[in-house]
Amino acid sequence: MQHRSTCSCSRRSFLRGCGLTLTGFGVASLFPTPLIRHALASPATSDRRLLFVFLRGGNDGINAVIPHGDGDYNLTRRPTLYVPPASAIDLNGFASLHPALADLVDVYDAGELAVVHRVGYANNTRSHFDGQRIWENGDPAQSQLFEGWLYRYIRESALAAGADLPVVTVQSTPPVLVRGEERFVNIANPDGFSYVVGEPNRSKLAAGWRGIAADLVGLERYRPILSQTGVKLADTLDEYASWDQANWNPQDPDSGWSLFPVSAATNQAGFSPASYEFFGALKVAALALLESDGTANGTRIAGTQLGGWDTHNNQGQINGTQAARLGWLAYGFRSLRIVLSGAALDTRSYAPIWDRTLVVTLSEFGRTTEENGSGGTDHAAASCLFAAGGMVNGGVYNCDPVGWPSGVMFGVEGRYLLEQTDYRAVFWEILRDHMGAGASTADTVFAGYTALGLGAQELGLIQV
Repeated sequence: MQHRSTCSCSRRSFLRGCGLTLTGFGVASLFPTPLIRHALASPATSDRRLLFVFLRGGNDGINAVIPHGDGDYNLTRRPTLYVPPASAIDLNGFASLHPALADLVDVYDAGELAVVHRVGYANNTRSHFDGQRIWENGDPAQSQLFEGWLYRYIRESALAAGADLPVVTVQSTPPVLVRGEERFVNIANPDGFSYVVGEPNRSKLAAGWRGIAADLVGLERYRPILSQTGVKLADTLDEYASWDQANWNPQDPDSGWSLFPVSAATNQAGFSPASYEFFGALKVAALALLESDGTANGTRIAGTQLGGWDTHNNQGQINGTQAARLGWLAYGFRSLRIVLSGAALDTRSYAPIWDRTLVVTLSEFGRTTEENGSGGTDHAAASCLFAAGGMVNGGVYNCDPVGWPSGVMFGVEGRYLLEQTDYRAVFWEILRDHMGAGASTADTVFAGYTALGLGAQELGLIQV
């Protein structure tokens, strides 16, 4: 099958200019795949939404959610990193938040933030590459598997059926978390995800892409799904353009500050300009969920990442590398709650979706209990994560006298925090109780979930 070009630029150069590739965008094949066949068979019905943020590099959970009730957290173990209780934010008399996480307090006090500590998996190799893949592929036995557990949920639940943009990620490359036989939209550059030519060539190019499936024979019934998975690339770009993200600037109703600082003009909070990329990605992820049409036909999963957590050197105490990123993360969570609940100063008046949305973090491992000689921490085992939303059972998990017995800070090889809850138990609970995954698909999404008895580690994070 041949197609004539309709403008002077080639489709390949057009895609490259948008930061896209055919494989990365979802046009790897024009023929029905298992995902397409499954989607045709059983359309999704859930209107629940999920937004993930991967903290790449390994967040030091011990200084993010501080176990002040454990005597092993002290100045001797962490002479330059120790945060005294008076400087931290007490949660339950045992656990405290790092002061840079102050913007999480409103979400926590509303009962809409779960602070989950000692999350990980057994026999962590402490490799960034293995750890990130395992958290994303859902199988610690297969560190080289490049298929995401979230992709398997999407496939098994037919979440993509009938949806134009069922999944949107905003980061430099598509995350393994949603990779599989079919690929979904990844926006590498929110400000450059568009045509690279002006009129009249733009319209000619769009017309050329919209006709790309016109000559397919015998695949009429698949054409809607082919369109959804990326064959009609122009439709996706036009849909994204209709969001006009560059001119969306929701504001805090109390302070009037921009909720997503992406430039000097919107950075009343005074963050480093290095934060703009993260806030820009978070803004687009939130907008993708808000632009959904209120049925099961819009974006249900969005996500991004925040790097810089590999704090071997000069990690910092109250201030520093980790504290800066904790501050960005906390501001982002608070902003998401405000804008997704409809409380923001926003002329667009989006329908509130906070009660149907869950925001969650991931990170490949924690850091050593003792700081190193460079004022930092090294790769370790368990860490913490945060889950927020209107359906979350808020509170502190695994960081109290019962969930944090004496000795656990050195429970792995005498150096690392011992995990209490397998990350798969956390995320299966989210998929089942929040996103509506069928209970029978647990072992498909997370291989061996039943045989390993991971259900016994579930924490009751979601209101059901």
